[in-house]
Amino acid sequence: MIRIASGALMLMASSAAIAQNDKVTFYKDIAPIFQENCQECHRPAGTNYGGMIAPMSLVSFEEARPWAKAIAKQVKSRQMPPWDAALEHMGTFSNERVLTEDQIDAIARWVESGTPRGNPKDAPKPKEFKNTGGWMIGEPDLIVPMPEPYAVGDDVDDLYAAFYVDLTDAELPEDTWITGFQCKPGSKIIHHFNCHLLEPVDGKLPPTQGFPDTDKGEIAPQGAGQYLGGVSSGTDANVYPPGFARAFKRGSRVTFDIHYHKEAGPGTGVMDRSEIGFKLSDTPPERILGAAGTQFNFAINIPPKTKDFQLGPISYTYSQMTDIIGLMPHMHMRGARAKYEAFYPDGTSEVLLDVPQYDFAWQTVYYFKDFKRVPAKTRLEYTAWYDNSEEMADVRGFDPQQTVTFGQKSTDEMMMGFVTSSPVPKDSSGP
Repeated sequence: MIRIASGALMLMASSAAIAQNDKVTFYKDIAPIFQENCQECHRPAGTNYGGMIAPMSLVSFEEARPWAKAIAKQVKSRQMPPWDAALEHMGTFSNERVLTEDQIDAIARWVESGTPRGNPKDAPKPKEFKNTGGWMIGEPDLIVPMPEPYAVGDDVDDLYAAFYVDLTDAELPEDTWITGFQCKPGSKIIHHFNCHLLEPVDGKLPPTQGFPDTDKGEIAPQGAGQYLGGVSSGTDANVYPPGFARAFKRGSRVTFDIHYHKEAGPGTGVMDRSEIGFKLSDTPPERILGAAGTQFNFAINIPPKTKDFQLGPISYTYSQMTDIIGLMPHMHMRGARAKYEAFYPDGTSEVLLDVPQYDFAWQTVYYFKDFKRVPAKTRLEYTAWYDNSEEMADVRGFDPQQTVTFGQKSTDEMMMGFVTSSPVPKDSSGP
C-alpha cells in the first residue's frame, strides 16, 4: 500500500472492539473500516488530494485481498491513513484520519488468518461519495478556468506562474459570499496552486503584474490581492465552517498562483488548464473570514548533514479574542517536525498542534473540531525542525552536502506556519 492515498474528512470508525476469539472476515469486520477510513481515495475515481491519488481500489474483497499484507504493514506503522499530528491530539481535529488500536488489530488478524472473505450479506451498504469529477467540494456554483491552456516547456524544471481572470457580469452578476473553494490542477506537474482575489476600486482593476519575479525572491504575484489558500500535495479543499464566508465582489479579479515542477528534458512538456471552483451563498454570514494568516521565516541557513536543526519560534500576538480555525505547517523535503504553541496572558501555555514526523508529501491543514478560542494578548509560536542528514536524503532524494537556504524549489527550504482564524465579535462571550 503505497503512501499516496487517504480519505477526505475520514472519520474514526466507532465500531466496538472485536473479541479475540471471533473470526475476522472481510465483509463483516474489514469492509466497514475501509469504507469509513480508506475508500474516499481508494476507489475508482477517488479523491485527488492535490496530486496524491490512491493507486488501488479497496471497495471489494477481490480488489483488497492482493494488497492485504501491505495494508497490514502500513496501518500497523500508522503510515496509513496519512495523518501526521501526534496521537495526543486524537479527537481534536475535524478532518482526523486515525485508526483505533482495535481497528489496526482487526486488520492484522484478518491478514494473519488468511484474509477470509466471510458472508457477503454481512457487508455494509455501499457508501455514496459526494465528490465527482474531481470536485471535492461538490459541484461548484462558479467554475473559473485559466484564460487559455498554458504550455509548460520541455526545458522547465521549476516555474512560478500567474494567470489572471477578471470576472464579467455574466460570470458574477452581483456581490456574493464564498463558503468554500477548490483549486483543481489541470496537470500532474503542479507542486502547489493558490488562489488570490482582488476587488475593484470604483469599478476598476489595476494592470496585471505578470509572473512572479523569482530573481527578486517573489513566490507569489505582486498586487494579486487577498490570499485565499490553495492546494498542494495531500491537502483538502477549502470548505469554511458553517456561518463563515468571505466576500466576493462583482468585477473581482481571480489570480491563479501556480508553481510547476518537473524534470527538464525532451518530451517532458505539458499543457495545463487548471480551474478554480467556488461554492457561493447569497446569505450574509454570521462571521466574515479575512485573509489567511502566515508566520514566515526567510532567514534559513541549514548546514550540511545536520539532523535536527531548529528554526524559530516565530510568533504572533493576538490583539483581541480570536477563534483559531485551522493550522498548517509548511516545509520542503528536509522538514522533520513542527509545533504550534499558545502562550496565554495568565502565564499558562498549551501545545495546539504537534507534528512529530512531518511528511512533505502530505501538506495537511488541521481543522479544529471545536474552534480554539484564545483571549487577547495570546502569543502563538510556530517552531520547525529540519533534517539534512544522509539518512533523510536517502528517503527524500536531496543532496545532504548542500547548505540549505530559503528558496522556491523543493530542494530549497521554507518555514511557513499558516493560520486560519477569525476575531470574535465584541458582543460574544468567551474566556
